[in-house]
Amino acid sequence: MKTARSFLIICFLSSFFALQAQDFPSEIWHEGKIVLLEGDTLRGLVKYNLESDLIQYSGNKKTIKAYTGRKLLFFEIYDETVERYRQFFSIPYSLNGDYKVPIMFEVLVRGDELSLLCREAIEYQVRSYPYSMGGTYSSYVLVYTYYFMSPDGTIAKFSGKKKDLLYIMKEKHSEMKKYIKENKIDVDKRSDLAKALIYYNSLFDKT
Repeated sequence: MKTARSFLIICFLSSFFALQAQDFPSEIWHEGKIVLLEGDTLRGLVKYNLESDLIQYSGNKKTIKAYTGRKLLFFEIYDETVERYRQFFSIPYSLNGDYKVPIMFEVLVRGDELSLLCREAIEYQVRSYPYSMGGTYSSYVLVYTYYFMSPDGTIAKFSGKKKDLLYIMKEKHSEMKKYIKENKIDVDKRSDLAKALIYYNSLFDKT
């Protein structure tokens, strides 16, 4: 019994320190391109921080330049950690209830009726774990906030609740309620949100 508990503690600590050592987006350079508001296209290494609405660019001359969302149209990176291209657009939005300013969103799913957007932030969390010596551990983790954008550019922040997702998709409320139930959609999962949105947009397909 003591051996089994010791093994669990070792496994937990290994995973915990791996979590503590993780790299956040603001620390990773990616191959990518930037399209500035003036129309210029820059290709090279790109590093982004959505929380501060800032990206850094390093080109052939190895100099580093910084741009905010107000200076950009969009940027694209190839993220080797997930092995795919990711696109980010600068879109006017009011984060604090004041006037709208261009800030950066990642576009996860594009649709004719609704599109799914995302922003990232680093959050300090305290967690409790079984079999740990101290009982609780604190760490910085990457958290995601999702948004839905209408064709007219209106952006609705998603609360993470199923009832609010159904409200956002109220034009097809009954169909979406049935789809979410039958497919056991978990609104906390990015992949499930994407599935639900793709299905929602397909309900408007007249072809």
